[in-house]
Amino acid sequence: MASLMPSRAPDDNVHAISEPSTTIFKEVYEDDKLDFLVFGDWGFQGKGIGKNHGNQKNVAFAMKKWAERYDSRFIINVGDSFYKSEEGDHQGVDSVNDTKWKTAWLNVYKGKLAQIPWYSVAGNHDWYNNVTAEVDYSLNVNSRFFMPSLFYVRTSVFGNEEKVKVTWIHIDTNLFYYKYDEIKKEGMKEKFGTLGWDDEGEIEEKLKWVEEQLIDQQDANWIFVVGHHPLIGKCVDNYYMPRLTTLFERYKVSGYFAGHAHTLEYQYPKPNSSVAYFTSGAGSRTSPGCNGKDWGAPEGTFGFLHATIIGNEMNFEFVNATTIKDKIIYQGKLTANPIWYPK
Repeated sequence: MASLMPSRAPDDNVHAISEPSTTIFKEVYEDDKLDFLVFGDWGFQGKGIGKNHGNQKNVAFAMKKWAERYDSRFIINVGDSFYKSEEGDHQGVDSVNDTKWKTAWLNVYKGKLAQIPWYSVAGNHDWYNNVTAEVDYSLNVNSRFFMPSLFYVRTSVFGNEEKVKVTWIHIDTNLFYYKYDEIKKEGMKEKFGTLGWDDEGEIEEKLKWVEEQLIDQQDANWIFVVGHHPLIGKCVDNYYMPRLTTLFERYKVSGYFAGHAHTLEYQYPKPNSSVAYFTSGAGSRTSPGCNGKDWGAPEGTFGFLHATIIGNEMNFEFVNATTIKDKIIYQGKLTANPIWYPK
């Protein structure tokens, strides 16, 4: 279980949400495995099988089965948690009291999914409205939607005889993906300005923070980074995103989990590289993926990623949940890299 988070009053300085959390949130599990699910772009509440939008409940139904079958410990939520689903609706959430907390989350994801933490990052649709409210909800209403800041670090330690440490670095890639002067969504641009994210110096500071965390966590068996925007193939080529891949390669990151592209896709580690790149953004929408990927689900596929770490091996499956008859459409295995960058 994650350590308790400090609360923050909703009217505290809004700049606080953009500062990385100074707490490293620690979890300890008395198991020989660590099982989890990864998905994002799930907050569209449309209906209807076979449409480009609307299979949120089918995906939720399949995820519930998998979480209960494998005793999943948590969900990695890669963002775009709340969408505008129909005319008259709004993007993101308005406040901690927005009805979408119930209609798009609590009332949809049942059983085991309603019992385990959702370790979350913000997507661009979360920014289009009140991303601060999502942090406030996590801190003051329900910490199971876990997003104590836009940047934070967790560690998961498990194993009965031999302990395995997994480090998770959660980042807000919106800062690295969108150039301030080119942002078209006024709500997002205004919030960027309020947080001081209209300055490239702020980007450099956050990249420095990411690098510091990667250095500090070199004693981990596994290091994963979680963000919203994908780093597969041509999708890397946006603003400051290539700087992230440089850091990941230098410090032997095991994997990067993202969404944004409403699909399931994978890029395996290349020669002389430790990093696997995963996109799991098909929680309620579908779209084409990134050009240059090694594997991708057929367009129109809804689903999620399931993974299990046992010691120095991680087995994973991409699951097609377009209908209630879910099925594995790709599976693979990663091995922890024993050679780490020296501190």
